[in-house]
Amino acid sequence: MLKFPIIHDLVKKRPTKEQKDLENGYLKSDNVFGAFSLNNPEKIKGKRILLVDDIFDSGATIKELGKLFTKFGAVKIAPIVIAKTVGGDLA
Repeated sequence: MLKFPIIHDLVKKRPTKEQKDLENGYLKSDNVFGAFSLNNPEKIKGKRILLVDDIFDSGATIKELGKLFTKFGAVKIAPIVIAKTVGGDLA
């Protein structure tokens, strides 16, 4: 309907624990650090990215993906989340 191009090139390189099971933002950031890659990173160079995530807890996953997309040349990243966990860590 919105005619946004969609890519399915984001891949998880290694297993991660569920963020909700970790006690603080530092552990959550460590959990997702380097866990993702892009199959065709040239597709996002110079693009504006709409990042949709199901649950926001600490923001660690969104921050990690933002770093990855920036590394490959995205010019703007707009995250949208569906729900926020109760008592999530904002660090």
